[in-house]
Amino acid sequence: MRALLAASARLSRFADRPSRLVRIRARRDKQAPDDQPPEDAMPDFSIETWLYLAGVATILLVLAYLALRKPAPAPLPEPDTARIDELRAERDDWRRQAEARSDELAEARAAIARLDAEMKAARDHHAEKLAELEKARQSLSEAFEATAAKVLKASGEELQTRSTQNLNDMLKPLREQLGEFRKQVTEDAEKRHGQQTQLQQLVQILHNDTKAMSSEASKLANALRSQSKVQGDWGEMVLANILEKAGLREGQEFETQASETGADGQRLRPDVVVALPNNQKLVIDSKVSLTAFERCVNAETEDERATALKAHIASVRTHIRSLAEKDYAGLYEGVDFTLMFIPLEGAASLALQNDPNLAGDAFERDIMIATPTTLMMAMRTVHNLWTIDRRNQNALEIANRAGLLYDKFEGFLSDLDKVGDQIGRARTSWEDARKKLVDGRGNLVSQAETLRQLGAKTRKRLGGAWLDEAGVEDAPPADEPPALEDGR
Repeated sequence: MRALLAASARLSRFADRPSRLVRIRARRDKQAPDDQPPEDAMPDFSIETWLYLAGVATILLVLAYLALRKPAPAPLPEPDTARIDELRAERDDWRRQAEARSDELAEARAAIARLDAEMKAARDHHAEKLAELEKARQSLSEAFEATAAKVLKASGEELQTRSTQNLNDMLKPLREQLGEFRKQVTEDAEKRHGQQTQLQQLVQILHNDTKAMSSEASKLANALRSQSKVQGDWGEMVLANILEKAGLREGQEFETQASETGADGQRLRPDVVVALPNNQKLVIDSKVSLTAFERCVNAETEDERATALKAHIASVRTHIRSLAEKDYAGLYEGVDFTLMFIPLEGAASLALQNDPNLAGDAFERDIMIATPTTLMMAMRTVHNLWTIDRRNQNALEIANRAGLLYDKFEGFLSDLDKVGDQIGRARTSWEDARKKLVDGRGNLVSQAETLRQLGAKTRKRLGGAWLDEAGVEDAPPADEPPALEDGR
């Protein structure tokens, strides 16, 4: 066959030669003078053309004869299209599962990064508070020491001992509180580091658990598909178990089956109410869509699977509408949405993957869809918020105590000022009394010394310094002979 094609190509080139000769001769005829007619070349052109055509026809006949003698090729086997379609379906299913797991891992990593940023911000905030308290302590210590030195210098040894004791008594609680705060900050930093490590381990465990739960989802669906009450109880049990594993305590950070009255007077009983810092609440309600999901998983044909898938998505949308009509978020002050918890990862993923508008429609009704993985991360975040809130409460208590200590110190300084004023008045009174003793004519020292000199019986003598200051000469009593001078 290839030889036939090659021969045809050569023949086409031969066939083109007359046409080329015609074009060449046409150009030559146009260039020839008008007095020389071109009719003399026509006989040569016709003979040559007929020769070429005869050769071409002969070669074509030979090639046609050879082609008819060659046997026809055997038909190729038909491909197994059913097996190919089955393998493509399995490949697409594995690809979708891989993409779903990749999205979940990306969300988990994003949550870890967000928690790392929050922990870093809290650590920096507490470091700044500790530095401010340390600076305040140093300032207070310097002020206390300066005041103590001034008081000791003014009031003597007794006042020095008393002031030092008072200052030590006042500074001791502050030192103890600062030491406890420093110890607590260090312990909190170590705990946060440990919690971060635990969180990373938890994400890995959750990843492994997700694989295990995916394999067990169909078995669990078969066990629960026929009993709606058992499905609801199972969903509430899974919900409470996740909250406890996240570190929340029933009766403290969350309560179950809390009864409230709605705006229309209807009694409402949400599955779980989670308490948040600042007296806020978050409502979580468990919804199990298992019957249609089980039919979809166990469907034998594509039509059965498509019908069951539509029923499963419709069931999830029905749960969203009924939960939105109850308006749990309006019962409490807090977040303006309600978490709808779907205990089966596979059921939630199947509905969300095949209905891209499902999550958006739920959000417009103030409903957020949560799976065990996303709920665990959210509740761990709530637990960390409570830890930070308690740490902030301790910092506020220390700040309040520091304020009380400052007020107490201000009162102590006021008392010191009063003591100084009293000491000043006492010194003034002392100086006035001393003047009466030694100043002026007829002062008490001179009069007392005059009485002695006049013969009053005494056993002691006034000090020479007092006599000198009063301007009194030391003389013997009147009944004593004057002392003899030296040499007489």
